[in-house]
Amino acid sequence: MIKIRKPNIRLFGLFLLFWGTMAVNAQESGELLNGKVSYVTGENIYVRFASTNQIENGDTLFIRDKNGLTPALLVDNKSSISCLCSVLGEHTFKVDDIVFGRTNKPVREVVQQQQDLPEKDVNERVLISQEPTKEPTRTQDINGRLSLSSYSNISDEADNIHRFRYTLSAKASHLSGSKISAETYVSFTHKLNQWEVVQENLNNALKVYSLALKYDINESATFWAGRKINPRIANVGAIDGVQFEYKFKNMFAGIVGGTRPDHQDYGYNFDLFEYGAYVGQSKKTSNGFVQSSLAFFEQRNSGNIDRRFVYMQHTNSAIKNLTLFSSMELDLYKVENEKPTNTVSLTGLYFSARYRFSKRLSVFGSYDNRKNVIYYETFRNYADEILQQASRQGVRARINYRPVNGFIVGASAGTRFRDEGPRPTKTLNGFATWTKVPALNASLSITANLMQTSYLDGQVYGARLSKDLVSGKLYTMLHYRWVDFQYVNTLTNLQQHIGELDLSWQFSKKLYLSANYEATFQDQQLFNRLYLNLRIKF
Repeated sequence: MIKIRKPNIRLFGLFLLFWGTMAVNAQESGELLNGKVSYVTGENIYVRFASTNQIENGDTLFIRDKNGLTPALLVDNKSSISCLCSVLGEHTFKVDDIVFGRTNKPVREVVQQQQDLPEKDVNERVLISQEPTKEPTRTQDINGRLSLSSYSNISDEADNIHRFRYTLSAKASHLSGSKISAETYVSFTHKLNQWEVVQENLNNALKVYSLALKYDINESATFWAGRKINPRIANVGAIDGVQFEYKFKNMFAGIVGGTRPDHQDYGYNFDLFEYGAYVGQSKKTSNGFVQSSLAFFEQRNSGNIDRRFVYMQHTNSAIKNLTLFSSMELDLYKVENEKPTNTVSLTGLYFSARYRFSKRLSVFGSYDNRKNVIYYETFRNYADEILQQASRQGVRARINYRPVNGFIVGASAGTRFRDEGPRPTKTLNGFATWTKVPALNASLSITANLMQTSYLDGQVYGARLSKDLVSGKLYTMLHYRWVDFQYVNTLTNLQQHIGELDLSWQFSKKLYLSANYEATFQDQQLFNRLYLNLRIKF
């Protein structure tokens, strides 16, 4: 018997209000740009790309986790090769973390030569649909990137750990001039002298994030087969199966069917069947875009319902200098006393707003409310023990000010708390950045971070100096941090001095090498970390 609780009707009304007021649309699909976190200061994250030509202020950057591509950063400012970003949600970052940007691939157009029409920019070509006068020319294009990395943790107090990671990402468009394209993103990770772990289960080391074929039925319809993360519904994660999408004017719609990767080793698991559909709309305004999406999904385990939910996402820059981002997730299925019921419950709600008063002053605020997601079959024993879903709520605010050109100061504060938690987490951060120090022609940043969590009170102070030794070719960075943690329930204190040196070489457009060394001094102990990375494009 279907059971609808009265309080949940209000949530359903909230769902309708969200959909009606936000105007539907999802993030545009397109190419993924790989970037790397180069510096972390308070709630500001610096991400370095080979080029930021296809990234704009206000764009969303993503991280790849077990759920797929997840919105994580908002671009506040950018230079030719780096972006200054603010964090979306409760994500944490460290230097060398991989971040993804998304390009909006323009719709191919063919215009008769006798028409004298003004040239449209990229965004207009994406959003304006025109009937081609003839079948567009398909040209084979194969490109990719091979990355070789090593992570070493060396210490006299513990066993040394050496980890190696190899990744391959490649895309082949219109093979032999056909309608068929392919893409792949694969990584292989293992530790030195621990090859038996790989031999026990290859999936412990090999992770296939994408391996799919695409067939362009026509200019509006696309068919995918294989493992792929759909950028329209990135929160669902990788899908092993088939996907179909149809675009019409500014609207698009798609259906998906297949299985989820295994929860333990990310391999193929044909017991985890799932299916769903999504719809969206994109609209260009005089000041930016209005983009939203709505997706429905049902996930099963061995034929039984694991989870059923609706996800909505919206970005809006229609008002000048104002950027809004919001997402909502509603679960539609619940098991109580071993009896399944169809209910509507709010699983996640996130909202952020950024307003630029001028080129010198901007403010940002966000609200986050999330509950633990329960998969009633996959984690059945765990679900049976839960009497009440844990809820986490958080509020953040940030202000950035540029008093003069080349000098930026900022401060941020936030709080996060859980139901029946011992005490809320509070953070207070400040920073000052001088982008062009005279004589040195370098960038200097000074940071201060104060925090209170359920188990410690802490403070971290740091200074960072970065410089292009050879413009566009050789980059270096020096970083120092002092850490002081006071644990609440014990007499233990932790103080650390952390020094870091980073060197990056761009030998050519296709060859990049970086080396990062970090030394941590703690109670007359020395811990060393060395990270090496070689990237080759083809």
